[in-house]
Amino acid sequence: MGRAKGQRGEIVWSLDHLGRPSGRGERRDAARNRRVILDTARMLFGERGVTCVTMEEIARASGVGKGTLYRRFPNKGFLCQALLDEPTRRLQQQTLEVLRESETSALEKIDALLDALVAFTAENLDLLYGGHEPLCGADRLERFSHPAYDWRRSTVLGLLRTAVSEGDVDDGLDLEYLAAALLAPLDVDFYYYQYRIQGLSVQRISRGVRALVPRAG
Repeated sequence: MGRAKGQRGEIVWSLDHLGRPSGRGERRDAARNRRVILDTARMLFGERGVTCVTMEEIARASGVGKGTLYRRFPNKGFLCQALLDEPTRRLQQQTLEVLRESETSALEKIDALLDALVAFTAENLDLLYGGHEPLCGADRLERFSHPAYDWRRSTVLGLLRTAVSEGDVDDGLDLEYLAAALLAPLDVDFYYYQYRIQGLSVQRISRGVRALVPRAG
């Protein structure tokens, strides 16, 4: 984390609730509280599961007041999003490496991306599922305008367009719709049901999602 220049070195760069640099100064005590809260939440979530831990328990175990906790993270979903930042960055880096492979077709890159997204969802399912728990109504739909979702959709859309130019996908398809449709099986509630309730393996889910990609011929 980079430091901002401040009197007596008391200010450091802060991260927003998604873990990204906010560009605003943050006092050391506030930065310390944020780290303690996230470390405590990660520990409790790992021990008991996201859905079984309350915000009050996180405040008590981290030694901060509830007001401090709720000012930083209005609900458990914000905490989960912050804890998802590092694995999301790793996923994005992995995807960029795949996209740079000049000898790989767009269709193969779509398969690799969907496979990575399925694995990412399985590995982080408790945070993804628990993060949606406090949301209702229009708040549950906000994930479809979230930068993380838009990044996935635009990446799949770009690869589909390239696949059309390479002759591997029919050019008469509605690619805008198709890009979103290919991501639909990764909706956290549906994925949770298939993976945790039905007991489908990651490999089976990945094969099923990749089979949805329409291939020319």
